[in-house]
Amino acid sequence: MASKPQHLHPIAEASVLTSAKKPRTMTTVSAMKDGFANYTDYLNQFNDKRERVVKASRDITINSKKVIFQVHRISKSNREEVLEKAEKDLAAVTSQYISRLVKELQGTDFWRLRRAYSPGVQEYIEAATLCKFCKSGTLLDLAEINATLLPLSDPSLEPLQINVLDYLLG
Repeated sequence: MASKPQHLHPIAEASVLTSAKKPRTMTTVSAMKDGFANYTDYLNQFNDKRERVVKASRDITINSKKVIFQVHRISKSNREEVLEKAEKDLAAVTSQYISRLVKELQGTDFWRLRRAYSPGVQEYIEAATLCKFCKSGTLLDLAEINATLLPLSDPSLEPLQINVLDYLLG
């Protein structure tokens, strides 16, 4: 028994023939596509920068905590040598890690990345203030801290300045 040939309805037959057209592709020249590509690049660069700032903040936190714990070991017999070592270590934190953070943030809208670097800065302020208090009996004020950051900055760019909230929380 031979099977009957299948005939499609004329409308269905037309849609089968038209579906064989080339698939649609996005044109290579498109203002919208270029805009999204630019925005993608911007977001990728910003996220990379934020990750570098978070890493620097973690390094600052770890090394500042080491300085703080070192100062907590002060006794009457070893006061001068412990403070001298703590100040040396704090200077190393400043030159290695704070300078890296300052270079990363200067000249940009660093307030956008504040949540990424604020914990490290607060810990650094705590360590610097504790060292100064144990040495001289006075607290480190905000102007002194910001003055220590100025030599680390490029004079042609807006310098990173620690804000009052980070100072008070540190």
